[in-house]
Amino acid sequence: MKCPRCGNQDPRYFAQMHGRIYCRKCIQFNRVFIDEQQREDVHISGMQASYSLKFTLSKRQQEISDALVANYERKVNTLVMAVCGSGKTEMTYQVICHVINAGQRVCFALPRKALVEELYERMLKAIHGITIGCLYGGKKINEEAPLIICTAHQLYRYVDKPFGLLLMDEADAFPFYGDEVLNAIFDRCYCRCFIKMSATLISSDIHDEDVLVMNRRYHQHDLPLPVIKRCPKQCDWLLMKQIVQRFIHQGKVVLIYVPRIEDLPYYQHKLKHVRSATVSSSTPHINQYIDQLRNHQLDVIITTTILERGITVDDVQVIVMKASHPIFDERTLMQIEGRVGRSMEHYQGEVIFIAETISQEMKKCISTIHYLNNLSVSSVTNQ
Repeated sequence: MKCPRCGNQDPRYFAQMHGRIYCRKCIQFNRVFIDEQQREDVHISGMQASYSLKFTLSKRQQEISDALVANYERKVNTLVMAVCGSGKTEMTYQVICHVINAGQRVCFALPRKALVEELYERMLKAIHGITIGCLYGGKKINEEAPLIICTAHQLYRYVDKPFGLLLMDEADAFPFYGDEVLNAIFDRCYCRCFIKMSATLISSDIHDEDVLVMNRRYHQHDLPLPVIKRCPKQCDWLLMKQIVQRFIHQGKVVLIYVPRIEDLPYYQHKLKHVRSATVSSSTPHINQYIDQLRNHQLDVIITTTILERGITVDDVQVIVMKASHPIFDERTLMQIEGRVGRSMEHYQGEVIFIAETISQEMKKCISTIHYLNNLSVSSVTNQ
């Protein structure tokens, strides 16, 4: 027996109802009977998708864009290791339109609904000539569109009608990374090949895929290097307040990352004379606060790691409080660092780690950024 959705073959996870056998391993996505679903390729016709960019791709970006098209034609899976702010989404537009115009559907999956919302709005402006679907918990728009933007949890809807191309951004992020069921469903949702992307892929993430590396943002400047400031935890708020006041005086906006939800009110109280908001996984309408920061209606957002990925705020500066806390591993610190210096006009910025002690993860993050800033992509051989 084999589950048609998650591929489970462990008899311990099968149960019976009314004489039919179903899988309990992926029952969180509703009950599926093993005789229920038949996979079939879905073809579309008459579509003519096109795209527009706000900037011209750099030489390396165009090389990667062309390689993605070539890999699709060769049925080769691809990993794109692209530093934060390097325009990796824009590098996928060419292959997305290529696949749709060849009569196949495309899905672009992400780990969190906030990222889905942002990418959906971007795609509506960038991709022309087709309808685009958007799915996450509580929202379902055009679920049969030729291009679907969704959370990893919504992929279960498509195991019986796989996509020609399936993209997964932030492939090393919670909840997709390391989730056996979500990864099994992912593997059943494409019929030709996949593209997985992240800024923080490591060697254990690589199997037999082609690996494409983008170590420079489109403006070609170095990634900002974090600065460590050691401070006893009892008075770290004083240092934070001093730095925040300097940033505000310079006309900057600030993201302050804390390890725990319960840290949010503590540090906000210390900045009671500053226009601030707090954000966590339990915060409704997160994007409203991000827009207020972008528009300088707020000076500071104090946040958990919920905002470590996928958001862009022009000329933002970053402070990480209690940076040696275990939740701030190398991947997380790399993503947080990637919020700074993303635009052509403001390619510089400050990333400050405030901690009582210096963790190995902090050291590895800084070492990796040194490496990426000095890496020549011409010396990187695709796997």
